[in-house]
Amino acid sequence: MKLNKEARELLDRYLLGVKRELPGKQREDIAAEIESYLLDLLEERFPKSKETTAAQVKEILQEMGAPRKVAAQYSSQRYLVGPRLFPAYILVLKIVLAAVIGALTLSFIINSVIGNTSNIWLAVLEYLGTIWNGALSTGGSITLIFALIEHFGEGKEIKEIDELQEFNLPNLPELPAEEKETGKIGLSIEIVLGVIGIAFFTYINSTGGRVPYFLNPQTEMKHVRFFTDSFLRYVPLILALAGLDLTRDGMLLVQGYHSSLTNWWHICTQSAHVVLMGFMIKSMPLISLNGFQSIGGTDLDFTHLGSLANTGIAIGMAVGIVGTAIEIIRKVIREIRSPSA
Repeated sequence: MKLNKEARELLDRYLLGVKRELPGKQREDIAAEIESYLLDLLEERFPKSKETTAAQVKEILQEMGAPRKVAAQYSSQRYLVGPRLFPAYILVLKIVLAAVIGALTLSFIINSVIGNTSNIWLAVLEYLGTIWNGALSTGGSITLIFALIEHFGEGKEIKEIDELQEFNLPNLPELPAEEKETGKIGLSIEIVLGVIGIAFFTYINSTGGRVPYFLNPQTEMKHVRFFTDSFLRYVPLILALAGLDLTRDGMLLVQGYHSSLTNWWHICTQSAHVVLMGFMIKSMPLISLNGFQSIGGTDLDFTHLGSLANTGIAIGMAVGIVGTAIEIIRKVIREIRSPSA
């Protein structure tokens, strides 16, 4: 049976939704079996149609139910939470865990900026321990709640759960070709800028925060202190994050599409950037212009100018933290609702 373009796309989106709900290595075989069943059902239901339309496919899919409902029929036996509740359990677990981790991360950043953290590594270890304990207790609590619902709600109708089993066209994931395509020009520019950034910060680290200057082209190159020790202590972390970003961009450029791995990779590195900026704001000043005072030839108050420059940097970082945090939340919600393959 021939399907028109819209019908084929709708069917593929449905099958993609089913595959994302299936665990293990048999998802492709199971999806192929479901596709064959649906095509046979379409041919049986509309034998006189020369070309199957999207409306006809939608009619069949509404009878089948949501992709998670179909996938649950192929899932292995689960213990605490049964097949009927398991899709809702996973959905709630993802959302609540993301909210808890986000709240703990935000609390960590605020405490780092306004608190009295003296040891960055100890603070990071405490943060990771808090994340672990929060995720563990949250996961346990949600599992216990759903286990109780499973036990006491057996055989009873639960409206909210049944609604998750119904077919809903807007909830189907977009096809990979539409949601994963990367911009090679943009990635190439990011890679070039990343390499330049790594080279710059490596040079700054090797000179102890000094930058070169010339009074005129005929004089010998000299160095003046520009970056403070407070800034230099973060250079290794800056280089590490830049390396991770560069590796991810290279992976995207080679494979040509976004995957769940690269998306979560980006979320983690962006979160690390937010935490790093929070510590850097607390460690002000990051730059010093006092060294330019000794060069001579000007009556400018470089101490005042340095103070203004550090204030501007702090404001810029604060704005960056807010913007990046919003972007992280948006991407986390997107990955939870419609994860990439």
